[in-house]
Amino acid sequence: MSDSPPEESGPEVPQPEEPLVEDASPEGEDETFHEPDNQPIRHEMATSRQEWQERRQSLDDLYADELSSPGTRDLSGRVSNRVKKGNLWFAQGDIHVGQGRPQPTATINELTETEIADLRRTLVPTQSQTEIRRLLDSQRLILLGGAAETGKATTALAALLDWGGRVSWIMPYGASTPNPRDWKLESGHGYLLDLVDTPNAVDRVTTSLKRAGVNADYRVIVLVPEHIQSSIAPVIEHDPPPNRRIFTKHLSVQASGVRLAVDDQQILDEELRALSAPWQVVELVRQVAATMESGSPIETMLNRRFHRMRAKVGENLEKRRPTLGRCFMTSIAVLHGLPEAEISGAALALAERLDEKWRRDHSPKSVQLWENLPAWLKYVDAEATPVGPGGGRNIRLRRPELAAVMLRVIWEDQPTIRDSLVDWLIWLGGEGSWHTRIKVGHAVGKLATFDFSLVNERFLEVWSRSRRSRDHQLAALALEAAAENPSMTRRVHLHLDSMIHGNDAKKAIAIRAYASSVGLSAPDQALAAFRTLVLSRGVKFHRDVAQSIAYLYRRNTAPIIMNHLADWVRDGGAVGRRGAALAFGRLVALPVSSPERPHPSDLDPHPSLVMLWRNALSYEEEGGLVVPESWDLLLNEWLRHYGERPTVREITDQIFSLTDARNAERALLYLRLWRHHGEISAELHHHLRQLVHRS
Repeated sequence: MSDSPPEESGPEVPQPEEPLVEDASPEGEDETFHEPDNQPIRHEMATSRQEWQERRQSLDDLYADELSSPGTRDLSGRVSNRVKKGNLWFAQGDIHVGQGRPQPTATINELTETEIADLRRTLVPTQSQTEIRRLLDSQRLILLGGAAETGKATTALAALLDWGGRVSWIMPYGASTPNPRDWKLESGHGYLLDLVDTPNAVDRVTTSLKRAGVNADYRVIVLVPEHIQSSIAPVIEHDPPPNRRIFTKHLSVQASGVRLAVDDQQILDEELRALSAPWQVVELVRQVAATMESGSPIETMLNRRFHRMRAKVGENLEKRRPTLGRCFMTSIAVLHGLPEAEISGAALALAERLDEKWRRDHSPKSVQLWENLPAWLKYVDAEATPVGPGGGRNIRLRRPELAAVMLRVIWEDQPTIRDSLVDWLIWLGGEGSWHTRIKVGHAVGKLATFDFSLVNERFLEVWSRSRRSRDHQLAALALEAAAENPSMTRRVHLHLDSMIHGNDAKKAIAIRAYASSVGLSAPDQALAAFRTLVLSRGVKFHRDVAQSIAYLYRRNTAPIIMNHLADWVRDGGAVGRRGAALAFGRLVALPVSSPERPHPSDLDPHPSLVMLWRNALSYEEEGGLVVPESWDLLLNEWLRHYGERPTVREITDQIFSLTDARNAERALLYLRLWRHHGEISAELHHHLRQLVHRS
């Protein structure tokens, strides 16, 4: 799932030499988790910001030639329109709605007249649509099965529109299973519900729907996996429309009146035969329309598409020279953008592993040495660029989108090296720098979009049995990258939901994974999981949770986060107050404020801000504040805005007016210290001091 980095501009920050988390415990000991050594919050947030930005850049490179994910499955284009409080993305494939504000289990959004008109204008009718429409006259509930990403939702919506003219999408939220008892479905209305990712819930949910609809005149179509059986409602198997018909229909809409040359149509027919999903056809139409408008050759555009690039990579892999070139291709597919020494060293390490395996089995000659780097660079169409005086060189592909293509071809078309590749990736992630770990974790996540079950078995389960925190980070990065694929987002949510209920290692992985677009797509789900861990698992996860909450902080998530933290303070006892203090301290220590991530002092006053500030300024353990920088943050991130920001004035006056005896003494001490050092004016010092004395 695509999301912008927390901050995209601002002063440079020092690079961390190690990951933000420390090893949990030495190998061989019982599985225990310890909080990392305390670091100043500002330093911690600065290093976090750089890591977040590097992660975002890595994902952008890995998905450079694919659609970004808004957190929905079967995405079919990037047309975005407002639907009540949510967004709608649609095209000839499937239609999905992403709600702007989270709801407990599902959101219900009605398609507007504009979206309905666009759907009908580009619709390619199918036999399954005709059959569903016939059944809708007598059946309130119908199941539509079929393979993923074949346009089932579009077919279902078209049938519902033909029946009643009004249709809404019921979208399960995060990993939640929809509960029909929570819905108020309207008579004369058609509804679409997607249960493809939760086949075990089909019988229960459809039974509830059947019972709820006894006296109602509405219709519901439920999307289910292919070949599913049901005794509750009739099941129709979807027949996807031919790619050529989808292409022709959409091209007539997007490039009306334009005719393709015979040669162009022939090469486009070849490309269409290689596509497997309607949304891919729609994307090709958009590229063709843009190419024709610009006057560029269709052939040039096609050469940059996935299937052409894949064929070229496959041809290169068949070449026997240079001997180590294929290992270098694999290394740069994972690590492109990193220093030449890391990429070359990783390539040699892979070559040695392969050589050892095949010499043991078949006794060929050892790998050839003295290969030159320029030959490798030419082989993969890469370049080595100097970083600066004494900084060495970084290696980048001239076309970054080739990295994902190389990775896929190597994984899918070279099964004989797969075991060695798995071992190499696990070794590389465990031994490399934090930059390398980001690349390795994301590469494994990309592999998960090809075969999630295999990657779960060979990577995620291995890392979730580890006691090393860096392995937990790798697993979280892999899940973050997998969720960038819109068809995998809900599966990742379901996987994280199970991990939250697993062992401590799995919990640690889930916490880190939620600090990504996964958590941003379902912040209530992430925060509910954090609450459970903070309030029930002692203090072992508090700092990791605080860091993840800082990542999830955005303008639209700020009220949700503040509400949750306030609940921890009110209802969570000592551990809740501690967790809230750590998380809130990181929110007010944001290194850079931006429109997307404004500092809390830039927001409208939240009812819980005073409570959260007072908790952070006063909560102690073992005789010291849990957030020792809290008063410094109050001064430098809050009081300096006292004169120009109404929120700051309102909240500050309440903070200093509502203090217990111990906190009043601390407040007077800091006020005296700040005035002595000239940090605050005499007027502000007198005003705040008077508030404390009157409290």
